[in-house]
Amino acid sequence: MNVFQNREEKKINVLFVCADNARHSLIAEALLRSHRVPGVRAFSAGIDPADRADSFALSALTLAGLGNEGLWPKHWDGFANPKIGMFDVVVMIGDDAAKALPRTFPGAPEYIVWKFQGTEEARFHRGVWRDIQVLKPHVEALAEDLRGTLRYGEVPFPTANAAE
Repeated sequence: MNVFQNREEKKINVLFVCADNARHSLIAEALLRSHRVPGVRAFSAGIDPADRADSFALSALTLAGLGNEGLWPKHWDGFANPKIGMFDVVVMIGDDAAKALPRTFPGAPEYIVWKFQGTEEARFHRGVWRDIQVLKPHVEALAEDLRGTLRYGEVPFPTANAAE
């Protein structure tokens, strides 16, 4: 008998936020979903969402085998409603998102800032592949942290005040 069989499944919700939710946060969402960490759900949003997702990003995600189902630009404030659910981790991709995103999510999510700067001259497929390669190690490290959190029942991302 598996000792974890009767334990309540812990769900961890992760929200990736970038400036427009057209490329970078969508890529991060797709990358985390591809890790298939049991109990982890990934979402993405933007500070000022674009009208549509970057078609080169969606194409590259499909070609990379990551899929693009459910990826479209959404506003961050739609996720700040406690009726929708609470997030355990909010990852802000880039300084612009970190500066503009209010820390008003319900509960006590851990806020993480990833230093990331996309380049306008690398907008097409080459730029998207570059962005995937830059974001991939960050997402892999987050997935491993989440896997360990779920495996050992630890609290995700202890706060800075935990030592006090």
